[in-house]
Amino acid sequence: MLLYNHNFRMLLVSSIFSSFSISMYLLIEQWYVVHELGVPKLVGAVLLATTLPRVIFMFVGGMLADRLRKSRIIFFSLLTRSILMLLAALLAEGNFLHLLPLLFFAVTFGISDAFFWPARDSIITQLIPEEHLTKANAYMQTINQLGVVLGPPVAAMLLSYFSYSMVFAIIFALLLFSSLCQMTIKEPRKAIITESITLQIQEALQYIKTSPILRLLMLTFVIDNLLYIGPLMLSIPLFAESILAGDAFTLSFLQISFSGGIIIGGILLGFLTIKKQGRWITAVLLGEGILLGLYSQSKSFILSSILLCLLGICVSAINVPVISLIQRVVPKHLIGRVLSVSTLVSIGLVPLSYGLVSLLLIANTSIVSILIVSSLSIVIFSSILIIQKNSFRKI
Repeated sequence: MLLYNHNFRMLLVSSIFSSFSISMYLLIEQWYVVHELGVPKLVGAVLLATTLPRVIFMFVGGMLADRLRKSRIIFFSLLTRSILMLLAALLAEGNFLHLLPLLFFAVTFGISDAFFWPARDSIITQLIPEEHLTKANAYMQTINQLGVVLGPPVAAMLLSYFSYSMVFAIIFALLLFSSLCQMTIKEPRKAIITESITLQIQEALQYIKTSPILRLLMLTFVIDNLLYIGPLMLSIPLFAESILAGDAFTLSFLQISFSGGIIIGGILLGFLTIKKQGRWITAVLLGEGILLGLYSQSKSFILSSILLCLLGICVSAINVPVISLIQRVVPKHLIGRVLSVSTLVSIGLVPLSYGLVSLLLIANTSIVSILIVSSLSIVIFSSILIIQKNSFRKI
């Protein structure tokens, strides 16, 4: 039924091209810094220039999504990125794509992305009936992850056959097509918001503060991204090398297992109807903690791959219902700002988690010990949610 909805189909097209293009761009950006500019030590700085503005401007993107037509924000975000890729292609063709313009493209690309996500996640509530929100978000989760998984290998393959300027031109064409698809979306018109941006911020934060359900959802995001994503993602290369004594193939297969699990989870949620989403989230969170503990003790390549796939399924099984719940309980005039806060929490905490885990590793704390502590913390947190009579039981 959802795929027969023209507006939703066009939104899916925009999302897959956005996810696909940014993953392609990130790989090309890193490769260009290393092999063309010859400054591998600056890869981190260029990546930071891409990701940090996305975090900083995410809340601004949410405010605009509540004030303006969301389909137009998505259109201009995609169009801006397509123009950037065209300029990058022209500069690369003339050998003028040095570090300074590359940093400019990275920052602008990241800012543009910050406006895309709040608008895309909040427009779903205007295009899709409430009873189909979970399935719609499951489709979105699946295609986004497909873009993340397929983008880098496709970019690497294109670079083996074409020049940088040609690959940038290909990304330009994909983003331009995606932006044009947005022009066909018929979005319901909304009342014009006249209140100041300061009042908008205060209204959104006050709503989050006074909503027990939202506070629990935000806390779940904090626990999941701080104690789960960071330790797990940094553990994969360490497991591949030191514990499994593997090679590059071992590492790539483990990463594919985790990403594949996220895709499988999104597909499965597209077919499931979850009536008690709050209980579902707490149950999956508990299972996630248990699986993380089992993974920490794994010494087998096959078992590690299976557990990583299951852990990836848990990511979709938590993220999709959480987003759907936010879309259900938050008033439509606040949805863009609240979703941007949740995205800001999830995106912003991952680098922090990476940093904390890295510091622990530098202090000679084993990755196995870090995973065990994370596992126990998640199990304790989810058990408290299950035992207590909190708002999750009602939704």
